Amino acid sequence: MTQKKDEVRGRGLDPMHINMYVCGPTVYDSPHLGHARSYIFFDTLRRTLLLDSYTVKYIQNFSDIDEKIDLRAVQENVIPSVISERYRAEFLGDMDALNVLRSDVYTSASHIKGFMHRVTGILLRKGVCYRAGDNIYFDAASGGGFGSLLHDSLDNLVAGNEADTFRFDKRDKQDFVIWLGDYRDDSVEESEGRPSWNLECFSIVHRQVGCELDIQGGGLDLIFPHHEVASVISKSYCGVEFANYYIHNAFVTSRQDKMSKSTQNYVALTGLLEKYGADAIRMYLLSSHFMEGIEYDEEELARWKDVSLTVSSKLEGAGILGGDRTYAPHSGVPGGGASGLMDALRDDMHTEKALDLFVEMADGYPGNGAAPDELKFACTALGLFGFTPAAPGSHS
Repeated sequence: MTQKKDEVRGRGLDPMHINMYVCGPTVYDSPHLGHARSYIFFDTLRRTLLLDSYTVKYIQNFSDIDEKIDLRAVQENVIPSVISERYRAEFLGDMDALNVLRSDVYTSASHIKGFMHRVTGILLRKGVCYRAGDNIYFDAASGGGFGSLLHDSLDNLVAGNEADTFRFDKRDKQDFVIWLGDYRDDSVEESEGRPSWNLECFSIVHRQVGCELDIQGGGLDLIFPHHEVASVISKSYCGVEFANYYIHNAFVTSRQDKMSKSTQNYVALTGLLEKYGADAIRMYLLSSHFMEGIEYDEEELARWKDVSLTVSSKLEGAGILGGDRTYAPHSGVPGGGASGLMDALRDDMHTEKALDLFVEMADGYPGNGAAPDELKFACTALGLFGFTPAAPGSHS
């Protein structure tokens, strides 16, 4: 919102506790390299916070109420949950392979449909939503606050968007749907419609941490309308901004277009993991600042595979890859090269600088004086070679 760097502080009673929510995938197809970039970056941010003496509650959703899932289910002649569970499991398997830490909380949209029904009822009673045609819409004029993330007027934001070119039953093209289909006041079971994606993330966050979200994360494409909508709903429902900090990663592109499932120009993770390995993929995706786009390049991936194998050999020789691969997150930064690496991450998450420092540390071992603890710390911060922060209370 401020368009500047700021020190991260929790908005709750403990300024060193961070509630962090990252928008999860819509589970109707296989995860791809673009997904990996987002979840690897936010995993690295989470690791950085843990290694810098914060505690973190990390929340992620699975969008499993969606017309794309319904269409896939019809094509395969199965119920929608078969589709969503299949791709949820595939996503988790790929993230595990990439050494992305499991979230503290996973919630699916289908699991909180009743809660989203209650939120819709409250917004209706507040007078910020209205019924029109078959749907319920949020009255953008009553909520106010649009444009706080993209720093532009709502008219300019909507211009060119599908809301500007399609006819709806709603009062104004700026209004957005929060419930699709028949909404019955008495219960969600009686309602024949379903909550909109616009309502999902706000409801999941509110169910978990109330009005105390610190970091909202996701790709650049989620700023508008998705995160702007969550911001406006929160101001109406809670009376406060949805999150203290909004952090968005740039895209992985293929032939200059955003890699996505909808355009079918994506590269599935499963094949990349088999061909290049998890460490090469992490290095490749962390080798650019999170706000810079990455054009998919197999030659670059192959180069990082060579780097990862060289570094792995160095770490093997140092005895670092044997035994337990956990690092106590609150034991402090061990100094030396690790201190410089941490400084690069603290300063706006410059993972590319941190990665270069790590490769230098490993390449020069043992002649450059880098201690094993420094290399273990670096592996933990960057999520490489299976290293993870130890659980609270662990003495690893």
